[in-house]
Amino acid sequence: MISGNVFSQKCIPSTIPFHNGEQIDYDVYYNMGKIWVPAGRVRFTANDTIYNKQNCFFFDGKGKSLKNYDWFFKVRDRYSAIVEKEKFQPLRFTRNVNEGSFSLYYDYVFDNKNEKAKVYEDRKDNSKYNIIDFPNCSYDVMTSVYYARTLDYSAMKVNDSIPLTMMVDKEIYNSLHIKYLGRDTIEDQYGKKYSCLIISPLLIEGTIFKEGDNMKVYITDDLNRIPIYIEAEILVGSIKAYVKSIKNLKHPLNTIK
Repeated sequence: MISGNVFSQKCIPSTIPFHNGEQIDYDVYYNMGKIWVPAGRVRFTANDTIYNKQNCFFFDGKGKSLKNYDWFFKVRDRYSAIVEKEKFQPLRFTRNVNEGSFSLYYDYVFDNKNEKAKVYEDRKDNSKYNIIDFPNCSYDVMTSVYYARTLDYSAMKVNDSIPLTMMVDKEIYNSLHIKYLGRDTIEDQYGKKYSCLIISPLLIEGTIFKEGDNMKVYITDDLNRIPIYIEAEILVGSIKAYVKSIKNLKHPLNTIK
């Protein structure tokens, strides 16, 4: 149940806080009992590309567990999305995951005019596909990550939320939201301090994350909206991620000295 006000969803962002060449790396830690142990690394990149003669963003996210953690739960994940720049519409999304004994491959090609998507599940045979509905103003998982950074949180109060329609594993979820939890100062693993906005996306249960408002994301309260720190409950235990490096930002990064 959502408390607070619900703000309307804007399909076309008024501002874009990232540009070609942005790269953000994270160190991921896992809570084992009362001890936090290094468990993995994640990298997000945003680059310009041309797709079907359109100017687009190419968003790429790669996550992997550390080798000395693979025995417990080996992760080799990649999420990538091609998004048309002018209207911020996803044109293609690929999910390629290997988590423990679970593996999955989906390649979505979106037809926004007809609000449909072709879904390929065999990377070696593109003659087989399913057709699913994909309503306008809907997003895949990867595009949602960057879309959340474009939102204007300045007029929001604690527990206000913005609705989000997202596709997860060929299903459309139109009752999701991003909740605003206020402001705080966060310190990264190198001692730098940042003034941050705190948001909490409503999650769909998958192979790692629990369903619900179990994730907090601290994003810089500046023009970049960089996720600096993330904490979340997972199906077994909890994780947190600290930013490790930030490259090629669109705007100067504000830190608290």
